[in-house]
Amino acid sequence: MDPVEQRNLFLRVDLGCSLPQAHIELLRDAVDNTDEELTVFISLANVASIAQGTGWTQMQRRISELYAVAAGQALKKEWSLIVDVIPLDFCAYSPDDMEPYMHRPTGAISKAARAETSTNQPQSTRTPTPWTSYPHVAVGGTFDHLHIGHKILLTATALAATKRVVCGISADALLEKKKYKELLEPYRVRELNTLLFLRKIRKDIIVELAPISDPYGPTSVDASIEALVVSQETLNGSKALNVRREENGLAPMHLMPIDLIVAPLDGAQANSMHASVDNSALKISSTAIRAALAEKQQRGSRPPH
Repeated sequence: MDPVEQRNLFLRVDLGCSLPQAHIELLRDAVDNTDEELTVFISLANVASIAQGTGWTQMQRRISELYAVAAGQALKKEWSLIVDVIPLDFCAYSPDDMEPYMHRPTGAISKAARAETSTNQPQSTRTPTPWTSYPHVAVGGTFDHLHIGHKILLTATALAATKRVVCGISADALLEKKKYKELLEPYRVRELNTLLFLRKIRKDIIVELAPISDPYGPTSVDASIEALVVSQETLNGSKALNVRREENGLAPMHLMPIDLIVAPLDGAQANSMHASVDNSALKISSTAIRAALAEKQQRGSRPPH
């Protein structure tokens, strides 16, 4: 591949199996030769064969694997690269929606694979998901310096909803005690970045964003919210939200946990994945990003020797 600022990568991914080594190498090559923004479009194979009870976990794994490989490679090269993974089967993009992307350089496995991916998108519908979906789904967070952990969480939320996503974003006043608070992005910046990413993942749902000024946000009063997407780290704390809903006479939400640890399948392919995927790339936090920015600023302010 020739180095470019922006690139698309089109991959056909088996929902039930870990990434093959060929995909991993292609993704690494795309990272090495993209300077600013890499968009990975995935079309999923064997969706119909996935049992309803396992589809949610398998979807998380495939998306997390892709982000882990890309982010791990970028970290090795000390690349500041924007990476987005878009599941084409569920985003309801039409060929017209895809048109702006078609003019970018690609890293498709073949021209035929690219043609298949770009022309088979539904006009106004999407592939039925092999997991339980809900009309109204909520998620919450700070979403500061939007990173891949946020993107996995937001992607899962968008894929879990059939009508509306309610996204609570921590208000500036709630973040006064955060480390390196002077490097926090303002609420409006975090709100816009969150909205733009959700719109990349799904074009056919309503997205509502609201500032959170207490631990509960809109989930404590919005009776229509049926499910809440959470990380494993916040799962226990999220149970308090259902306690508050019950106190307010509302039905409890279904909690849909996301695990940011890549857990490959058993066998030889799993061994290959363990050698190829760096889970630490998925554990980057907004605090760590702000710490790195603070260190960079400090280095820049030092007088030359």
